[in-house]
Amino acid sequence: MATVSYPFAVGRIRALELKLIDALRWARLREAGREEAARLLSETGYGNGAPKDDPEAMIRTEEEETRRVIAELSPEPAWTDLFLLPIDAHNLKAAYKGKRLSQDVSRLLTEGGTVQPEIMRLSVETGEYSMLPEAFRAVLEEADHFDSLLSFSAAVDRAVFEQIRLVLRKKKNPLLSRYFSAQADFTNVLSVLRAAALKWDRETLLQVLLPGGTIPEEAFPEALASGQFIPVLCKGEFSSVIQRVLEDYARDGQLVEAEKRFTQERIALLNEGQDDAFSIGPIACYLMRRENEARELRVLFAQKA
Repeated sequence: MATVSYPFAVGRIRALELKLIDALRWARLREAGREEAARLLSETGYGNGAPKDDPEAMIRTEEEETRRVIAELSPEPAWTDLFLLPIDAHNLKAAYKGKRLSQDVSRLLTEGGTVQPEIMRLSVETGEYSMLPEAFRAVLEEADHFDSLLSFSAAVDRAVFEQIRLVLRKKKNPLLSRYFSAQADFTNVLSVLRAAALKWDRETLLQVLLPGGTIPEEAFPEALASGQFIPVLCKGEFSSVIQRVLEDYARDGQLVEAEKRFTQERIALLNEGQDDAFSIGPIACYLMRRENEARELRVLFAQKA
C-alpha cells in the first residue's frame, strides 16, 4: 500500500471536521428528549446506518469508522497507533478478566485498537504474547504476581504509557512527546483528587500513577497527605494549566468537570500543530475531538435515560 502524503491526509481531515457536532447541534440535542435526540443525531448521518433508536450503537459505529479512517490516512501509523493503545488496554483487561474468572467476554471487546480483539483474547488465553506491544507483554509475563484484577488493571494503564515512551524514543516527535507528558501529568493530578475523595491510602495511589509526566513523583502522595493540591501539584511543564483547573475544582468540587477541562487542554496542545500540513497534529487532534464527542454523547444520553 502506497504511503499517504501529509497534505492529502490533512486535506481529508479538514473535510471530515465538518462532521463534528457544532454548538448549535449540541444545544438542540441537550434540549430534546432521549428519543428526539437520537433521531436528530441520526438525521445528520451520525451512526452510518446504525439503528437510530440505539444511541450506543450509533456512537460505537462512529468510533470504529473514525479509527478505520485514521488508520487509512495516517502517514505515520507508529504515531497515530499511540492514540489507539487505550483500546488495546481495554481489550487486554477484559480478556484477562475472562480468563481469570472463566467467563466469555467477547461482547466486551472493542474494535479499533492496534491488535485485533480476537488476537488479544487468544494471546491471553494461550500465553502466546509475541503479537502484542512490548509493554503489554511485560505485564502479562508478570500477571501471576498481581493479587487482584484492580492491580492488574493499573499495571496495564501504566503499560500504555511505557509503550508510548518506547515508541517515541525510537521515533521522536516533540509535539506528541509533549502531549503524552501532559496527559500523564493531568491523569495523575486527577488520580490524587479521586484518591482524596475516596480516602485511598498512599499505596493505592502509587499503584495507579502513570509514568512519563513532568511533575515529580513524590508530589502526588505529598498532596494526598496534606490536602494542599494547588501548591504541591502545580509543578512541571504544565503547572499553569494545572493551577487553572485546580482553582476551578476548589470552587466547584466537580471531578467530572476537572476531567473535561484537562481533556480540552490536551486537545489545545494538539491544536498547536494544526497549521502545519506536514504534521501529525491535525490528524491526532481530529481523532481526539471525535473521541471526546463520543464521550460527551454517552454522558448526554445517560442523563436522558
